[in-house]
Amino acid sequence: MQRHNEGGRVPVGTLAEELQKQLVATLAPYMGKVSFGNLRFQTSEWTEGDRHYVNIAIVYETPGSSTNQLNITIDESEGILTFVDGEAERRTGDVNEAIRFVEEAVRSIPERRLERLREMVRRWAGQGRSRAEVLAELNRLLRADLIGGTITHHELKATIQYCLQLFSTPSEERVESR
Repeated sequence: MQRHNEGGRVPVGTLAEELQKQLVATLAPYMGKVSFGNLRFQTSEWTEGDRHYVNIAIVYETPGSSTNQLNITIDESEGILTFVDGEAERRTGDVNEAIRFVEEAVRSIPERRLERLREMVRRWAGQGRSRAEVLAELNRLLRADLIGGTITHHELKATIQYCLQLFSTPSEERVESR
């Protein structure tokens, strides 16, 4: 049996409840902000035999509407919290340590977003688009409809600087500098 809750509640008096309370307080300054990809979270829970699990998915977007997520899975029976960020997995029995894992990853979201923008610029340049076409694409991202898929003025400025630097190199070097 599996249940999903959008920013939802977990059973009272559990390790998951303690983690979620601290997570809400820790993530509050980042939630819903464009620079943090419209950060939000969703919980789900399930039981396998006599073991109870809760997963908290921390979801954010990078420019171009790519959805990414960090996960914390709580094994209530064992008292183990497993934090997953891409290929990296860290396990602990300490809620404060799990919160540190999450906050470290969340604080890196603006840089992850900028790297995604740089990848997009390199891809567009590699496809033979002109500097003007790439700049037009970046301006479209500034006005995107999806909060997390749009970009901030800071991201636009940094990416324009990157674009100008990239286009100042010969085209064969641009392809190689991926």
